[in-house]
Amino acid sequence: MTPAIDEAESSVNARTVALVKVLTELGPEIPEIARRLGQFKESVRYRYKEKILSKGYAVQAAVDHERLGLRRIMLIVDFDETYRGYAPAILTAMSEVCYVVGFTKTLIGGEYIVNLSIPVELVEEVRAFFLALEAKGMFSGLEILDFDWWRSVPMKPEFYDFDTGRWSFEWQNPRSQDYEGAAYVPSRKGKFDYVDLLIVKELQMDANKSLKDMAEKLNINYKKLAWHHTAHVCAQKLLHGYTVNWIGTRYDYTLEKVLHRKHRYFVLDLLVRNVNEYESMMLRHRMNALPFLWSEAGGKNYQAGIALPVDNVVEGLQYLGSATAAVRDRLTIYPGDQTEAASFTILYQLYDQASKEWGFNKEDLTQRFEKLMVEIKAGTTRQV
Repeated sequence: MTPAIDEAESSVNARTVALVKVLTELGPEIPEIARRLGQFKESVRYRYKEKILSKGYAVQAAVDHERLGLRRIMLIVDFDETYRGYAPAILTAMSEVCYVVGFTKTLIGGEYIVNLSIPVELVEEVRAFFLALEAKGMFSGLEILDFDWWRSVPMKPEFYDFDTGRWSFEWQNPRSQDYEGAAYVPSRKGKFDYVDLLIVKELQMDANKSLKDMAEKLNINYKKLAWHHTAHVCAQKLLHGYTVNWIGTRYDYTLEKVLHRKHRYFVLDLLVRNVNEYESMMLRHRMNALPFLWSEAGGKNYQAGIALPVDNVVEGLQYLGSATAAVRDRLTIYPGDQTEAASFTILYQLYDQASKEWGFNKEDLTQRFEKLMVEIKAGTTRQV
């Protein structure tokens, strides 16, 4: 490759990097991105389609869960052998009634890491529901971990080549400049209503959807929807920003199936139990130095979702081992099986428009899942 060509390609990638940085803040608002970058709209639109959309990177809204009054809970679940084959279907069903927003099967132990975003006032009810299922025998093991906050970490595009799909990172000399990420402070609960949740849900599925298309799909007057988007979703800051899904795993709500890219990343959950404030800050600074940090949760426990490129698994694990040496006695790393992983939108269906309250009927759901367990045992269940 000649120096002139190399320089030209570097310049093109630099422009894509600049585009993605603004994109994670604003979403796919091409005219405003073009204004911010001082570039022609047509050029920005072409680059967005060519370097992002055509490469299969979904752009999705990053929801501020605490702003919606939601608390992150993680379950480490080992299904009883009777129900193990039904686990993905059961957890997917729970995404519609139990505030489950994602799950991953671990590669080695076969447990499931299940993430829930639960209204603060219903945390104990949901906890009791899962404990009841454990008592009934659905789970042979269940650990429930609480977090004060959760965030989706924006892509660090400066480490990525959008043409080759390869990352560049100095493992021996990592220097984090993501001070904002490491010092993240959870939001307070804001004001929102059912229409706001519908908008958030649609943007979480696909941020490229126009308000006009959204209004038609939801059967809501366009002016009403646009007002809610501006006056509530944006003004109340119900979103942290937007994510470029560089991992590639997502749930397709049209096809009703999980879509993922096999074997490009080694995805893991890093979990440290019972951390103090100093340990939490130390972990946050060291994990935010990585461009491969995908999500993060904190409180009395600390969790980091990390996706290591397959070419850098050894270097990545060495880094994590060194970065967590001080908390090794409470550290667990769960490698994930992306063929049995899924993420879902917030559970807008359980928000009551009239009372403006989140709902959860523990008794009814317990009975429903107990009935399902009986059907599975008898071999008479048709679907979950």
